[in-house]
Amino acid sequence: MHDPTEEMETGLLVRTALRCSQEPEFLGYWLRLYRETEGLEPAALARHLGGETGALDRLSLCLRPAPENRARALTVLAERFGVDRKRLATALLQAEAYQRAAQPQVASPIPETGTGVRAWAAACDRETEGGEEMPERAITRVAERFGFEMVDREELPGQPATCAPVPEKLHEEVRQALEGSYPSGLYAHQAKALEATIAGEDICLATSTASGKSLVFMAAAAHLVKRLRSGKVLALYPARALIQDQLDKWKALLEPLGLRLGYMDGGVPTDGRTAILRESHVVLMTPDVAHAWLMSNLRKPEVRSFLNALHLLILDEAHVYEGVFGTNMAYLLRRLQAVARPFRIISSTATVGEPEAFIRQLTGREARLFDLGDDRAARPDKTILLARPPAARHFEETVNLLRALSTEGVGRFLAFGDSRKMVELIVAAVNRAADGASAGEAEEEAAEEEGPGEWAAGAHRVMPYRAGYETEDRNAIQRALASGELVGVVSTSGLELGIDIGEIDLVVLLNVPPSRKAFRQRLGRAGRRSRGACLMIDTRGVLSHSPDALRKYLAQPLEPSWVYLDNRYIQYANALCAAAEWADAGRERVDVAPFASLPETFVRYVENELNPTESVPADLYSLKQRAQNGPHMEFPIRSAMERSFQIRGGFSMNLGTLSLPQVLREAYPGALYYYMARPHRVTQVSYRDGTIHARRDRFWTTRPLAQAMVFPNFDTGLYRLLRSERGFVAEASMQVSERVTGFVEQRGSTQEQHLYGTGSPYSQRPLTRFFETTGVCWCFPERCAVSEETAQRLLEAFCMEFGVQERDLGVGLFHARRSPTGAEGCQGICVFDATNGSLRLTERLGEQFSTVVTRALTNARALEDAQAETELRLLAGHVAGLRAVPVTAPEGTEAGTGNHDGGDNEEWQELIAPGEPAVNNPPQGSREIVKVLGHRYTPRGWYYDLEPHPPMDRWSVPTAQVQPIPGETRRLRVNAITGETEPLE
Repeated sequence: MHDPTEEMETGLLVRTALRCSQEPEFLGYWLRLYRETEGLEPAALARHLGGETGALDRLSLCLRPAPENRARALTVLAERFGVDRKRLATALLQAEAYQRAAQPQVASPIPETGTGVRAWAAACDRETEGGEEMPERAITRVAERFGFEMVDREELPGQPATCAPVPEKLHEEVRQALEGSYPSGLYAHQAKALEATIAGEDICLATSTASGKSLVFMAAAAHLVKRLRSGKVLALYPARALIQDQLDKWKALLEPLGLRLGYMDGGVPTDGRTAILRESHVVLMTPDVAHAWLMSNLRKPEVRSFLNALHLLILDEAHVYEGVFGTNMAYLLRRLQAVARPFRIISSTATVGEPEAFIRQLTGREARLFDLGDDRAARPDKTILLARPPAARHFEETVNLLRALSTEGVGRFLAFGDSRKMVELIVAAVNRAADGASAGEAEEEAAEEEGPGEWAAGAHRVMPYRAGYETEDRNAIQRALASGELVGVVSTSGLELGIDIGEIDLVVLLNVPPSRKAFRQRLGRAGRRSRGACLMIDTRGVLSHSPDALRKYLAQPLEPSWVYLDNRYIQYANALCAAAEWADAGRERVDVAPFASLPETFVRYVENELNPTESVPADLYSLKQRAQNGPHMEFPIRSAMERSFQIRGGFSMNLGTLSLPQVLREAYPGALYYYMARPHRVTQVSYRDGTIHARRDRFWTTRPLAQAMVFPNFDTGLYRLLRSERGFVAEASMQVSERVTGFVEQRGSTQEQHLYGTGSPYSQRPLTRFFETTGVCWCFPERCAVSEETAQRLLEAFCMEFGVQERDLGVGLFHARRSPTGAEGCQGICVFDATNGSLRLTERLGEQFSTVVTRALTNARALEDAQAETELRLLAGHVAGLRAVPVTAPEGTEAGTGNHDGGDNEEWQELIAPGEPAVNNPPQGSREIVKVLGHRYTPRGWYYDLEPHPPMDRWSVPTAQVQPIPGETRRLRVNAITGETEPLE
């Protein structure tokens, strides 16, 4: 029955709560501030706090408790009105941060110390007997339960906001929109950055995470388009997920101004893309689409019109552009500048060392820098806890730790690991433990194939996340984490990007990150609006060996990013693309000035493609052949010109993509490949069409039986040489052969080895990868100084010292017929750059070899590894006696890589001698080491007979397809008329 009295009371309650929400002494004031800033309706805030809307109104009437009894008062209020105490405290803490950001110059009605909302929220999280803040104490209690020892703690203090007026020179409509949204002004660094870009400068925003970088470039874009009605803006985002995450923010600014927004990623049909360019003022795009579609369609009128109207290019998350991706990106940006009208560039990055130099290398241009010294955004405090893992059962206890964090209400967490396989296996174990299996137990029952859509992200409270997932799977995980359906995600670096996944309370680093850049980026995911915590597990003892190691680590500068423009494979593939672009755009319209900051060989390659005057080097010729159907599609921007593979499971379900190096580590024939924490047995790897077939299998694990053979070019490829009477250290160009000859399968406590070959159900031959690169070799008499174990210790120390990813390097034994010191024959060990064509990642290893050995010794002592310490001391003794020897650096990296057919006299040909090893480089298929049985002249030219693989009886290929191995392959001269031969030195 309708009760008018109740209706009146409800109306009175609502009106009174509304009045209280205008006065800071009432809780309603802070709840209203939090709700409006977060864009929440009252019902949504009530649900967030765990109560009803009426409870929210009654809470709003309550006075702010006195300082001396706040902890108890919040507990009483939470119980009385049926809300979550911790969420209430967090909301109030965030409201205080918003108040400071909005009114930085005005004295706050809340005192800073003791009586503020921060102290109030902290008091709610304290245990009555200890006085220590509850989140850190809860994390410590859970970790110590499973054997993790807390060894250090550091507090990173936050800062209040400093604001400045919206720049007057902004277009009037844009300025009014910003003033309406930010009545107290912008952060001071935002205002200065906007003034700089309005003045026509390129700018680089390198301020902290959540400091409002997006607002700067969005406002700059709106200003430019409103001022130049025909102007266009292109914003490049390195991931599809980032575009989807940013769309609503762009629309919120642009649509009220009457500006149109479009976006393009790989999922947008090609037949609708020209309309997007034509109709949109601002276009969001992935670099992949810009390279593969935009730059390959310069003949289309809409593309030409767009580039002729382009006034601003935005590069968000620019720190991602390093290594192979970054090197390709540097070439793309110059190619884009060459065929478009002049435009300015705004780059945005949270973590990068030497940002000015990096942006200069990436874009070829100078930019005005706004970095941490300029940052005036509000920042909450953060706590970093350093833990030493248990000595035994490390994997199992890590699983138990994450499982406990997901169930004991510590908060939403994001855990980071540096290995894709590690992430998958840990989450698989966490979820199986949730289902009742032990962390290390194998699944004995047969796994059934799952149809599409049968493994939603919500099936468990913790999920994995990594690169290579299908778009719909990545999006499902992101949505589930943001909505609270997931309590935690274990990720590789894939979630370092600024994708909105909601507020994260805790970041767990499963090991010390591979670089300080990665550490800062991961740390920034916790506590963006309220106090956050980070638990870092020191699995290698690199920080827990010294009382002040963590403090020194936090004080160190960030490492520079790696972009290596001299990689000839990347250079030539981009030259093939540029030649096609110049032809499409018209040579007379191309501006070659942007190429001045590239190696001079690049323009030479391009010109030679347009007007051939030189033969293409043999090792590059296969790239030219592959490019016949279009170089832009053949050479993806994220690869080092090596084939990528699509994995297909049951029901033709796509299980992600892998590069060839990743296939050798994760998806070789017979491997158990994990996707979304589920195992799939690889049944076939097809190099020709780039597909891998797999089926669901049991929760076992496999590891590859891998070999690496290194062939250094000490004759003409030497970059650096240190020598003594007893040995040497040399940086040189080289060729590397990586092979997977089988695998070891772990079934519980049982291991089983499987070798490829005749009778194998998985592969008749090893899986191979052969590539050109650079590396550092060393050779000394004692075997322990040149063992793979010693080399691995140096690799780990080098990566920690210089911020290089371990997965980007490799270790292998080398044998050379001639030593760089002049002696006949030598063998030793090598750490090499694992990128095809090299990024010179090991250059600083050669420069700082003694420093790296010292760091490895320190690590061995910290881990109390007596044997490693003894072996490294021996190596250090040898290194102390080394002296630098002047060498002539290679001209580029071409020396020793080309085929040697031909000569000064057409009658004589330089060929590989029978019985010698060489490299077969087919147009389609993987490069591999072969044995040359002989040579013969045919009407189609010279051919080699190679030792055949079963079931072939004979194998002949053109001599241009086979290359000698520098320092290893003997050659001879053959007279085409008489057949006589002469040895070559």
